[in-house]
Amino acid sequence: MDGITELAKLLKERENEKGYSPIFGTIIELPNTKIRISDKIILTDSYIKTLFDFKQQNADNEYIYLGSKVLLLPYQNNQKFIMIGVLR
Repeated sequence: MDGITELAKLLKERENEKGYSPIFGTIIELPNTKIRISDKIILTDSYIKTLFDFKQQNADNEYIYLGSKVLLLPYQNNQKFIMIGVLR
């Protein structure tokens, strides 16, 4: 094996794993939280930590974020999510 090939292999071994990237979801049910992030994956309260109160209600007791897109950051090997914002 020549030096260039060996160096390339060493550099490849040092590459970091891809980091966590944001995921978009849609709030489909409240107050029993259901957030759809794909056709087959729906998150509930046990999988979500949040930075804001996404269960806010208006004067007519309607949930103001129901149906909204939200931005989630995965952690714990994509098993838990931090809700960091809502898209309007």
